[in-house]
Amino acid sequence: MISHTHAFDRYRKLSQAHLDFVVLVCYAVPALRADLSTSAVGVSHRPDHFRSANSKEALKRCAAIYQGELGRSTLIAIFSYFESYVGEAMRELSDFHGGDETFETLAQERSETVKVRVTKDMAMRKRKLQEYAKKGKDLKYRDQSHLLDAAGFRFPTELFARYGALKFLEKTKEKRGMRAWEIPDLLEQCFLFPLSEADRKEFEHARRLRNSIGHGKAPSAPLKASLQIASKLHNLAARIDRYLLEHFFVLQRFA
Repeated sequence: MISHTHAFDRYRKLSQAHLDFVVLVCYAVPALRADLSTSAVGVSHRPDHFRSANSKEALKRCAAIYQGELGRSTLIAIFSYFESYVGEAMRELSDFHGGDETFETLAQERSETVKVRVTKDMAMRKRKLQEYAKKGKDLKYRDQSHLLDAAGFRFPTELFARYGALKFLEKTKEKRGMRAWEIPDLLEQCFLFPLSEADRKEFEHARRLRNSIGHGKAPSAPLKASLQIASKLHNLAARIDRYLLEHFFVLQRFA
């Protein structure tokens, strides 16, 4: 039994690395502030990678707003890691089933199989459903449908499996595949993932903030709020991963 996808493992490690960096900065800035409060002309330690040190006044100004800047960078990084996770998990799913060509072939073969398994009895019952629905016959239609379903008959929407597989594979392409705004619909419509209205609103809020920051609008993004978003995205990713493993990471090419 697979415990988690490789995509989730990468997402978790990248997210943790950034959060470790956030913790480091939250330790470093208070220590720097203490250094800046002394009467010495400069600070105790010079910065890495910079030959000339900023003045104490410039550093004080930076320290005063560091949480906002750290909050913005955290939101961009963590959301990007989440978006990447979803795309990589989808590609990993295709690879699990043997790659794109095999995945498409499996869907095609399954579609063909369900069409040829119609017995004479099933065909007779199916004929009774091949008419425009008439008033007063709902109960008869329902009875025939239940009997067909119990016999293993596949109804029209199930024959779209190959088309659905093709559309899924289109979204796994890196250049012209999935976009962040499509993630909620893909989860619900493609994977039938139980996405709540709260999940959708939280995701959309994070996506809009990320876009605003990325487009230079620089909205307020307090560090505490960004860390809360990071936590919610991690929880959502963990739920998605468990769901995908339970329902989609099931070997089919040996069936």
